[in-house]
Amino acid sequence: MRTALLPAATVLALTGTATAPAAEPPAPLHENVRTLTPPTGAALDAEVDPAAGRLYVSSSDGTAHRLTTYDTATGAPVGDPVELPAPATVMALGAADTLYLGLSTRIAAYDTARRTLTDDRVPVTGSVSLLAADPGQGRLYVGNQAAKSVTVYDTGTGAPVADPVVLPFHPAGLAVDTARHTGYATYVGGAVENGSVVYRNVLNAVDGTTGRLTGTVSLGTTALGSMGVTVDPAGRTGYVANLAAGTVSVVDLKDPAELKVTGSLTVDGNPKALAYDPGTTTLYAARTGASSVAVVDPGTGTVTETIPTGERPAALALDPTAHTLYTVAGGAVTQTVRKTPQPPEPTGPPTPTGEPTTPTPTPTTTQEPTAPTPSATTTSPAPTPTPTSTATPTPSETGDTPGATPDTTPAAAPASTTQAGPHPDPQPPTTGLAATGGLAATGSRTLPIALTAASLAALGGAALITTRRRRRAARDGEGDTP
Repeated sequence: MRTALLPAATVLALTGTATAPAAEPPAPLHENVRTLTPPTGAALDAEVDPAAGRLYVSSSDGTAHRLTTYDTATGAPVGDPVELPAPATVMALGAADTLYLGLSTRIAAYDTARRTLTDDRVPVTGSVSLLAADPGQGRLYVGNQAAKSVTVYDTGTGAPVADPVVLPFHPAGLAVDTARHTGYATYVGGAVENGSVVYRNVLNAVDGTTGRLTGTVSLGTTALGSMGVTVDPAGRTGYVANLAAGTVSVVDLKDPAELKVTGSLTVDGNPKALAYDPGTTTLYAARTGASSVAVVDPGTGTVTETIPTGERPAALALDPTAHTLYTVAGGAVTQTVRKTPQPPEPTGPPTPTGEPTTPTPTPTTTQEPTAPTPSATTTSPAPTPTPTSTATPTPSETGDTPGATPDTTPAAAPASTTQAGPHPDPQPPTTGLAATGGLAATGSRTLPIALTAASLAALGGAALITTRRRRRAARDGEGDTP
């Protein structure tokens, strides 16, 4: 009995071992709130004015070209669309409520307050492919595809600050560090060297004050390489998207004359356009091969989330004040907001997988009777009554002859209604079969069966002891008469 019950209690304790619940994946922080579709044609580019709460979207259907203004809070159009003389493929927001629009061979200026357009504000020889503005310094950087150059203009006069910075190939990406008034342009192209075609991906630094090239750094030799570029002004770090390589190069910009590549972030799906939110230290990469925008944590170097765009994204615009991203994809603009992360809810102790780890204590004195087992009782000869004895057993005696083991475990025998004396046997405790009902809750079939068998054996032994007592009492009564 003891050998069987101890392992059973141990099994009960083990089945109640608590385990920690599996961690749930973090909830997405970004939510697409609306899609803005221009009234005519397909969206070409987007630019946001955080201070005014306005979004500007250029569109074209091949014949008609327009500029539409939207309220960033409601998504509703503000006023009627403005007719443009040519498609505005790129835009940049400057100072004094001025929006610059690249109209192929010229740059127009749109007064957002008066809602008036001035064409040929900045004349360009060639074709405008990229625009970036530094409102604080009054500079406009223009990437010229046909001339393969980057030129810095004074927005006050519309004149160039210096001669164009001519590159070996046309610029593919353009961004400005407005804190240090420096522009950064990428290019990628191939050249024949020693009979083989070698591709070059380079990041160039252009000083906004002088308009001169101040430094370059190589970013690899991938055929379809470095395209989009963005800047973290606080960390003085540049990020360059490498289209075919599926990576984003991390560049140290602390010294524009000594640009250094310090790392690489893996972003699959052909990343191209980039945007950086300094308030949340979040990098966004438009994945042209995956119809989505990757949310990248530069600190860990991992993609933490994917924002679906439905179509291939072509351009990104960021409102760093409201932490809102605008993605041009499939001729429309998707507005995506970043939600404020909620603190995790407090969790209680781990939920047990079975019964409690501490089983209900069961006294061993009532669980395991100390009376002889049935096999030991049957091998001992029955005591012979003494005919000459006239002693009557006292209420405290059991009727056993001297030398026999007294029954010191009252729980082993059930109560008897015919036993004489003021001290009848106590009622048996609630153990044995009744106790196995709680043990069965562990879900184990072996454990209740083992304990039930043990309890039956205990009751069988107790019944045999009670029968022997009655027989001895009867014989003792017969022995009183010679």
